[in-house]
Amino acid sequence: MEFYSAIAPYYDLLFPFDKGVAAFLSSAMDPSRAAVPGLRSSAVDVSRRAYLDVGCSTGTLLSAFSDRFDKLVGIDLDPELLKLAAKKMLPGERKKVELLEEDARALPQLFPEEEFSLVTCLGNTLPHLTGPGEVGKFLSTVRDLLERDGVFVFQTINYDRVLDGGLRGLPTIERGEVSFERYYSALRDDGLIDFDTIFTDPENEIEEKYSFPLVPIRRKQIEECIVQAGFSWYRLFGGFDGSSLTGESFLMVGVCER
Repeated sequence: MEFYSAIAPYYDLLFPFDKGVAAFLSSAMDPSRAAVPGLRSSAVDVSRRAYLDVGCSTGTLLSAFSDRFDKLVGIDLDPELLKLAAKKMLPGERKKVELLEEDARALPQLFPEEEFSLVTCLGNTLPHLTGPGEVGKFLSTVRDLLERDGVFVFQTINYDRVLDGGLRGLPTIERGEVSFERYYSALRDDGLIDFDTIFTDPENEIEEKYSFPLVPIRRKQIEECIVQAGFSWYRLFGGFDGSSLTGESFLMVGVCER
């Protein structure tokens, strides 16, 4: 996407590696050694087979778990972010890492016979699937891509909080003089909201503005999609600390077992 290409050099500054996210994913992968308990119904660790990160951006998670899997695949729509992801891979890791400039909706065509141990879709990527039924189709595809005992982890903003509270934006991210403002429109007639962003770097005289639609996925909607997709078990959380999802939670994080 044009906007993310423009801010790619700043991406890791705005969204740095989060040890809490890594600990949560490790606990979901390896419940027998969980740092965050209660994330799985099963005590079976996911295999080392393959990890797919949908919306991988600069490849932070792929790099963090490169030793955990025999194969790692990241897909993202932005070529500049993928270039940064490639630079994070050590020479010995590059042979088992595949980075694809692709749409999340293309998974069935990209991996007609592939199976993954773990699939993640973090960073509020799901709401970008704005077409009718696209979220449900995506979850069904992910379920089919998972191997036996495979796990899917996703994260969105808690849109129940946004819509019910009439919130019109997210906290501005500030890193020194650099800032990233994020605003929401009111709910549109088609059920979408506009996400307006303003990135500024005064020192380098940079200002980037962009607006794109999102589907504000409510808890009830995502639960219906998870069940219809055929996952055997799921649980929703209010953050990567494993807290309960409530109307006041900032995030919605889901763990689904095949």
